[in-house]
Amino acid sequence: MRAYLSTLGIVGAKPGPKRRAASIGADRRGAGGELVELRPGMVPFRSIARIAQTLHIDESRLLQAIGMSGRTAIRRRKEGYLKLDEADRLLRVARVVEEALRVFGSEDKASRWLKTPHPMLGDTAPVDLLDSDAGARSVSDELVRVDYGDFA
Repeated sequence: MRAYLSTLGIVGAKPGPKRRAASIGADRRGAGGELVELRPGMVPFRSIARIAQTLHIDESRLLQAIGMSGRTAIRRRKEGYLKLDEADRLLRVARVVEEALRVFGSEDKASRWLKTPHPMLGDTAPVDLLDSDAGARSVSDELVRVDYGDFA
């Protein structure tokens, strides 16, 4: 998962439990990954564009998933970095994207699956559920089922 952090442009990540930490990644059994300390100025705004490009979606759809308004996005773009809570939500999305890439083996297949409404997710596109921890967990659970061949 450390490789995906560098893909996002996240610099200076140090392992270890801190006051504010985000769990990065999950293994096939759904156990939590390593903890990475989040600090101000650690997650660049351009990480949003990188994930949007990976998913082949418009940045506005990803901004909605992390709960950021257009005006706030303009401010963050000027500042260059995300606030801690925004970075935490983006890392949640990145964790699910990383899992989809692992399960499907290609960006195109992962992107297609994340953008297509799924009956096991209430006929909602998985990417539209990433705006909450419960939604991200549901998507991750479905990815585990796909990985193990337990899907219809």
